[in-house]
Amino acid sequence: MAKNDLKNLIRLHKWQLDEKRKELGQHLRFEAALSKRKELLARRYAEEDAVAKENPAAALTFGLFVDWYIKEQRQADAALVETRAKIVQVRDEIYEAFRTLKTYEITQDNRDKREKAELERKMRQVLDEIGLTLNRRLKLEEAQAARENAPPKPEN
Repeated sequence: MAKNDLKNLIRLHKWQLDEKRKELGQHLRFEAALSKRKELLARRYAEEDAVAKENPAAALTFGLFVDWYIKEQRQADAALVETRAKIVQVRDEIYEAFRTLKTYEITQDNRDKREKAELERKMRQVLDEIGLTLNRRLKLEEAQAARENAPPKPEN
């Protein structure tokens, strides 16, 4: 695998995770809207009930309203059940996408650390070799300087 392949996978999985989070946000907003709809229906039912109790003419149409109200409540309840199931599904997908992303990130971090350690090891070897070479040259120069400064040896 090439050096950047894992980084590309990480970027792809981050994007996928972001998309899943956006999808979850949409489902959560829809769930909130459905809950609000149910509250409005309950409030309207209470208003219609109060009007029907006060006005006998309105009581005649209250039955039709109750039928409509029950139908709307059932639709809202069914949509809520479906939306909540989708929310659970998307949360599971987010969890799995996050887990996969973390696996790639940790693997990439480990690769980067190994690469850095290998580079540092090679740099140390190069610097050690330079140090040894300089040391040898220094010793050689000292030895040459000592020979040049040494008194001549008597010949036998």
